[in-house]
Amino acid sequence: MQGCRDLATCNLCGFPVVRLHGGDAGQRCLRCFSTFRHRAVGAVLARLEISPRGHVYELSSRGALCRYLRRTFARVTVSELFDGVPPGGFRGGVQCQDVQRLTYGDATFDLVTSTEVFEHVPDDGRAFAELHRVLRRRGFVVFTVPLMDAPATLERARLTDGRVVHLCEPEYHGDRLRGRGRVLAFRTYGLDILERLRGAGFEARVERIDDPAHAIVDGKVVVGRKTA
Repeated sequence: MQGCRDLATCNLCGFPVVRLHGGDAGQRCLRCFSTFRHRAVGAVLARLEISPRGHVYELSSRGALCRYLRRTFARVTVSELFDGVPPGGFRGGVQCQDVQRLTYGDATFDLVTSTEVFEHVPDDGRAFAELHRVLRRRGFVVFTVPLMDAPATLERARLTDGRVVHLCEPEYHGDRLRGRGRVLAFRTYGLDILERLRGAGFEARVERIDDPAHAIVDGKVVVGRKTA
């Protein structure tokens, strides 16, 4: 019985969290399969002043965070970046969007969320400016990225005239659409990510979440708020 009482639970759905593979990062919810990153974002959202009637945009169409957002907020818009589909088009009922050139109107959303997206965006400055444009005044952007405690971002690659130029040993991540090791990381962020967000017009901070009861260890969540 003691072991049951000590078992971590998912703050997104309330089910137990178990370790599916090595390390704290491998702890997943048995029902919604949330990772510690999803749960860390959920912990931050629970603290913010966002009306459940608000309009939320999530930069993916599936997963634990999407399901949590749909249960929590009245209006949730989702998208994916599909190869070969123009922004605004659809595949399988899901809209394609490029965060560097969103097709949504100005001041559409109250909240934008994502997990592990912006390190894969060639021009993250343009992406942050787009998020600022589509958010309403005092709206939030809440997301995770691979984040070092170093002051400066490590730029791994850049896109020049449509061609990828590698600045150091290439690093590839995986996603549900393309599979393991298929998505190029353009950078590993340092704490100067806050200056990048401020340059796009946001107030910005990093929230660090350590919550053993919900199996969140060293969760780093970036929070921006549109000031005007």
